[in-house]
Order: sequence, then C-alpha cells, then structure tokens
Amino acid sequence: MPQDPRSDDPPSIGALPGQFGFWEMDLRDMALTLSDATRAIFGLVPAACRFDDFMQLVHPDERRQVRDTVQAALREGTRLDVEYRIVRPAGDERHVRARGELLRVDGVRTHYLGTVEDVTEQVRRRREAQLNARLLRMASAVAHIGGWTYDRAQGRVIWSDEVCRIHEMPVGTTPTVEEAIGYFAPESQGKLRRMVDACLRDGKPYDEELRLVTASGRSVWVRSIAEAVHGTDGTITGLQGAFQDISDRRAAEHRAARMAEQLAATFESITDAFYTLDREWRFTYLNREAERLFKRPRAQLLGKVLWDEFAALKGQIGYCEFHRALRENRTVVFEEYYAPYQTLSEVRAYPSDEGLTVYFRDVTEARAIEESLRISEERFRTIARATTDVVWDWNLEDDSLWTSDSIEAVFGYTIADFTGPIRAWSDHIHPDERARVVAHIRSAIEGGEDQWIDEYRFLRKDGSIALVLDRGYIIRDACGRATRMIGAMVDLTERRQAERRIEYLAYYDVLTQLPNRQLLMDRLQRALANCAQSPRTNALFFIDLDNFKSLNDTLGHAVGDHLLKQVAQRLSGCVSHHDTVARFGGDEYVVLIEDMSADPERACAQARAVGERMLMTLRQPYQLDQYSHYGTASIGVLLFGDSGEDIGELLKRADMAMYEAKGAGRGTLRFFNPGMQAALSARMALENDLRQALRQCDCEFELHYQPQIDRHGRLTGVEALVRWRHPRRGMVSPAEFMPLAEETGLVLALGEWVLRKACEQLLSWSASPETAAIEVAVNVSARQFHHPRFVDQVLGIVAAAGSDPRRLKLELTETSVLEDVEDTIAKMRALKAHGVSFALDDFGTGYSSLAYLRQLPLDMLKIDRSFVLDLLTNQNDAAIARTIIALGRSLGLRVLAEGVETAAQRDFLFAHGCDAYQGYLCAPALPADAVPAVTCMQ
Repeated sequence: MPQDPRSDDPPSIGALPGQFGFWEMDLRDMALTLSDATRAIFGLVPAACRFDDFMQLVHPDERRQVRDTVQAALREGTRLDVEYRIVRPAGDERHVRARGELLRVDGVRTHYLGTVEDVTEQVRRRREAQLNARLLRMASAVAHIGGWTYDRAQGRVIWSDEVCRIHEMPVGTTPTVEEAIGYFAPESQGKLRRMVDACLRDGKPYDEELRLVTASGRSVWVRSIAEAVHGTDGTITGLQGAFQDISDRRAAEHRAARMAEQLAATFESITDAFYTLDREWRFTYLNREAERLFKRPRAQLLGKVLWDEFAALKGQIGYCEFHRALRENRTVVFEEYYAPYQTLSEVRAYPSDEGLTVYFRDVTEARAIEESLRISEERFRTIARATTDVVWDWNLEDDSLWTSDSIEAVFGYTIADFTGPIRAWSDHIHPDERARVVAHIRSAIEGGEDQWIDEYRFLRKDGSIALVLDRGYIIRDACGRATRMIGAMVDLTERRQAERRIEYLAYYDVLTQLPNRQLLMDRLQRALANCAQSPRTNALFFIDLDNFKSLNDTLGHAVGDHLLKQVAQRLSGCVSHHDTVARFGGDEYVVLIEDMSADPERACAQARAVGERMLMTLRQPYQLDQYSHYGTASIGVLLFGDSGEDIGELLKRADMAMYEAKGAGRGTLRFFNPGMQAALSARMALENDLRQALRQCDCEFELHYQPQIDRHGRLTGVEALVRWRHPRRGMVSPAEFMPLAEETGLVLALGEWVLRKACEQLLSWSASPETAAIEVAVNVSARQFHHPRFVDQVLGIVAAAGSDPRRLKLELTETSVLEDVEDTIAKMRALKAHGVSFALDDFGTGYSSLAYLRQLPLDMLKIDRSFVLDLLTNQNDAAIARTIIALGRSLGLRVLAEGVETAAQRDFLFAHGCDAYQGYLCAPALPADAVPAVTCMQ
C-alpha cells in the first residue's frame, strides 16, 4: 500500500550513480517502504509497493536467483546481500546492490530493514578493468612481452605468465637467479651474469639482446631489460624488468639484410648497366656493367655531375629526355649514339622523388645483328627452296602461313594450297589425330615453350597417308608473347618402314624367318614368369643337324642355306602356332612348347611324341636344287616348370642332352638325365657353399703368404694366396673354386675380402722391424679390376686398415690389362699416385702387345712357372725366361720368377739378371705368423 515519506528518510537527490537508498519490508504482508532515493534508483513514483511488485523490476534473467536468495535469507534468518540488474519503467538497465538485516520484536522476526546502492558505474569500471587486463594479457602474448621481479631476500625470480611461456615453462615458475641465467645459451650466460651483478651492486640498468634456450631445447632471441629496486633506506633490495621474445624481429632483420645483399648482388650481376642520379644530376650508384660501359671506375664518378663528367651528352637526346622525365614524372626510353666511345646505347630512365634510375646497354652489336638477321632471312628463304624438307613459316600475329616449294614434291600440294590461315595445314592432318596435334601446338605456344615437336599422320593430295615428323621453333617478343613459328615437316614414311624392318631383323632370323636367339630368350623369360603364376610344365628341345658341316663343305653354303630353310619349315609344321621355333645359330634350332601336362610322366610322354615327330620329319629326303639329301638331327629335351630357373642353365642342360644324343649315334633324342644333373648339381652345390662361405669369410677363408726372396737372400715380399677350409669338404683347391668365383661374379666379394685381410696384415707386420719392409702382393681378377669403383674400393680399404699403400702390390694378368687399355692405365695411375705398385702376373702365357706394355705404369714382371719348370733342360723355356728378364730390364721393371724349386733354377735366373723368386725352394705359402721365420740364403 502507499507509504508516506518518513521524517528520517534522507533527502531526494535523484538517480545519481553510486547513490544510496533505504527500504523496509513488513514480513507480515510483504509490503515495502521505500525512501525517495530508493524510488529514484528504481525509477518509481510514490505509490504502494509490495515485494512481488518490486520483483517485476528485476531483470528476467536474474529474477529467479534474486527471489531464491531473499527467500533463503528469510527462511534462515540471515543477513541479506545481493547484487543484480533491474529494468526501470523507462526501459533502461541499472545494476544495484541490496543489503538487509532482520528486526525482531519480542524475539519474533517482523521486518527487514536495509539499504540499496546503484552500482552501475562500479560494475562498468570493474568490467572495463577486466577487459583492460584481458587486453593487456593479449597484447603481452602478441608482442611476446612479459615482466619479472627479483627479491633479494627471497632469492627467487618471479616471472609473469608471458615470461613463463617464452621459457616454455609452467605458469608460476619462480627460479633462482642462477637457474634463470642457466636458460640462456652458453655464450650469453657470462655476459648476463656480469650485467646482473653490476645492477645489484651499483644499480646499473641494462638492456641487452641475448640468445635463450627454452625448456624444450628451442633457441630463441630475447630482449632482457632490468633496473634496480631500492628500499626505503636507499639500499638495492632487488631487480625488476621486462622480457621480450624478439626472434621474429631478428629473423626479419636477418632476412632484410640478406635481401639487401641479394639486391646489391643482383644489381652487380645483371647484364644491363645500372646507375642512379639525384635531382642535381649527381651519381649516387653505379653497378659493374655501368663502370665498364662508362670506362670509368665508380669511385671517380660517385658524387660527380653527369653532364660535367660526360660533356658530350649535353644537348643530345639523352639530355633532353632525362630533363623531360623529371619534369613530367614519366618513364622515358630512347636510343642514343655517344660519339666519343662510338657506341649506340638503349636507355630506360625511371623518375622518383630521389632522382632518376637509369638502365642502359650497348646495342651497337645488337643492331648489327639485326641487320645480319635480315640478311639471314633472305638466306633462309633461299635454303628453304633448296631442301627436300617442307619448311614453313607461321606468322601468329596475322595467322598467315608460308611453305617452301618442296610441299609439292613431298605431299603433292601447291604453295597456293597452303597460303593463308593455319587451317590450310591443320585441315590436312588425319582426322583421328587432328584435335590432339592442334591442342599440342597450342599448348606449346601458350605454355612458354621455345619449340614444338610432334609425329602424326598427314594426308597427301592423292589421298595416301604419310607419317611426318614436324618440328617448329617458337619466336617470342621481349614480353614472351609468341609472334612467329618456323619449322620443317619431314616425311618419315620410308624411314619408319625401314625401322620396322630393322626391328624385325632384331628379333627374327633373316634366312629362315624364324625367331632369333633374342626373341627366344624373351619367350623363355615369359614362360618362366608364367610358371610363377601357376604350376605348369614346359619343354625345351635343342636340335642340331647331323653332319651339316660336310654338306656345306661339299655342296657350298647356298645349298646349306636352302637346307636350313627347309628344316625351319618342317620344324614349324611339327608344333602348334602358339609354340616357338627359333634358330639358335648355325645349324642349331630350339623349340619351346608351353603349357604341357602338369603330370611329369604325361608331360614326358608328350615331349617324347613331339620329339619323335621332329626326328621322323627331319629324316625325310630334301630336294636341294638338283641334289637330293638325306639328313638326321640330334635332339636334347629338357622339361622345366620352376620359375626360379636361369635361362642360361636351361639352355645348357638342353644342350648337354643334345650332345648325349649325338654320343648315342646321332639321329635320336635324349632327355636331360640324372647323370648330367648330378654334374650340374655338384657345381651348383659348390657355388652355394661358396656363397655361404662368403657370408662368413673370416670363418672359412684364410690367407697364406708365399715368400719372395731377392738375389741377396732377403725376404722382400710375399704373395697373398687365399685358402678355403670348408667345414665338410676340407681344404678346397683354388683351382676348383676360383674359376667358379670368376664365372659367377663372386670373385668381387672374395677379392675385396682378400685385399682387406692383406692390408690388415701389412699393418700388423709394420709394427715389427723384422717385417716392416715386407711388400704384400695381391692378385686382382679382370672382373674385379674393371669394376667402376675399383680405385675407390682399394683406397677405402687401405685407409680403413691404416696400412702403408707403398707396401701393397696388385698383380694383374695380361688379359685383364689389355681388355680396356685406356681404363687400365687410368686406374693404375690413380692408385700409383697413392703409392700402390703393380706387377704383371704370368707374363708370357698370354698375348701381350709390347706397344701397350710400354704404356702401362708397371713396377714388376713375373715369369710364369711354366717357363721355369724346364728352363734347365728346354732351350725354348730358357730363351723365353732370358727374353722376359731382358725386356723387364729394358723397361726399367723388376723381374720375379714363380715356381722356383731348385737351386740350379734360382742360380740360372739370378745369373741372367732376375731380381727375385718365389717357390718351394724357399717355402710354400705359409700362415702369416710363420712368415717372419723364413730365411733363404743363397
């Protein structure tokens, strides 16, 4: 109900921010008594007001919360203190805070008495402060700036949140001074420690850029600022400062410096002369090319006036154009002849607030070239008339096409047929290829290419089709725009026919028209690949004509060729067209039949039936011109179905079976039998054992060393000889496994191991005075020597072992050095440059060209043991030995004899000038630890 103003109410002061009002609520009827100030805060006119009426003024979003708070206070009899929003009758929002205390009469709660305050301005300031704090945190994060303090008494550095983030440490981290300094890079720690000490001691502030290493190990650059904090008594109690991550700025500065360097380097490297002038026409910069064209060093020109230094330019076109450029603020381009230097220059000048930027270049030669081009154009037209190719010239700017006179001779068209737009050409491309070719040439033009080339079918005037190769060069202007294309069309029709013929000849035998060896190999490879897809049996027949040589010798090769053709026809008639009948070479044929029965016995029967049919067919008489000939053939048969087989091995087995047939009386066939397989199996087993041994060389292989003795009886060197101690076979002879290693290529791995062990032994011997001077000779196979990385391999092994390369001698055979003489000499010289020496092994057993021998950088010749064995009883061997010694001495080479077994042999060799020997007379090949004990006195 309406309440009269009370005498103790404060005077009305209006709805001012921060004003207080009073209120009283009768708990019996929830009637409210409001002061004038309260009514002013709520925007109410004097009238009765109840609690429910008052609640309508509370903001709808907070109404329930306020009601619950008031009711809870009433229920529990507690003090009321609540802040909320109201919506005044005028529609504006205000923030208020209400407080209230319970009044009791005789212990009974009867009234609530309280105050209300307009806190709108306080809320606004509080929110603004929160926003500013949030913005400050955001600004700190964006700028990577944080603050820190150090309290000397506490001994801890307090970091702001941003400083913690820069260090990549948890917010709230408070390290000691030493811990904080420890985050800096080693080169920064000492400097920072000195600055901190000076600031704490003398109050000297610092501002320094340092490198920091974060907790995760990331390197960042920071700016650290500090100043002293003084207590009331003036003493320094601590430090305070700021911390900023300046990594991005440092990186930007570094990039800017690099860009400036690159820009300067660019100006210095461009082919145009470049200089700048200020508005007083003084030189402010010149590049190297400008110095060259001005014929003056830049030091003489910088700061000087252009017209003073080059007076001949005054009054010329350049003088006028430069002034016009500055006056009208426009770019000028012109050409000018400078008489003192007799040069024509193309000049481009660009005005700016600072003056002029000028590019110029000497075009004297360019203009001469243009004149030369005009003359060349005339020559081009003349050449176009002389060549058989169809030369064409397409002007892209007006879409006009020109062709040479040869268009009529090559394709039957007249020049008039091809004069006009480019469609005159494209309309005669084969319809199936027209769109592709036109799109291709357009792509080259629009894609910035400098040429276009294509092959396509072209329609001649008579309707026939020609295959042409068309090539065009695209001419572009200074902006890169294509303006012209010049090219030539070549008729490839006859050439392609010839290429197809050549391709046919590459895979087919000219005489018999059968597939040749190359095509046979391809089909054998395909058959093996098919075996990998699914199990199947194939048969390989190796056929050799009996007594063919006698026929050739008696009746001539023409008759022999006639027979070979008939045999080809008969063999083709014995098999399906899916099978392969190939001429292997000479009078040998190979037949491949695929997809036979998977059952071995049935496949064998099928193969035998085919083979018998071949034998019967080949026994029939041949009519060779006027001669009748009766002949037979021997056939070897091999069944195979393993995809892992080697083609060479398959043919070898079939060939072995064929020779078994010849041995059985000819005119028959033989299957590859277990006996042959046993021999091959033994070889394969040895190869497998050799491969296994090479996986663990140190376990099965060992090096023995045969001493080499000079004429004074001194041990000067040894030859390293590999021995194979097989766990089951025992000691395997080198004569048994070395040829296999050569054939299979395993000699590369074995040779590398031998070389490595020999170098390691050299290092071991170098530690003892008795053996330090020993040379170790290592045999190198032809395959190993001619490997592309042989030199690098040898030098790498020597370096890894740490041995002296001057104590290493590589022994080569005559066949290996003469295989590729230029390559041999290059490799020998490369190794000799590092001290490695060379010996020619088994000299005299092969074919040696003295002309080549003279070029080889050898150090020693070794006389083969075959000439030493009987040199005391065989005059020829003695003469050969003497000749080799004399040859070696004439070439300045040392000579060593192998296989010396008697003192008489040694004495003979020494008497004729031999330098050293090795052989059983002194010692066989010995283990390394037995070598130092060798003494062989004369």
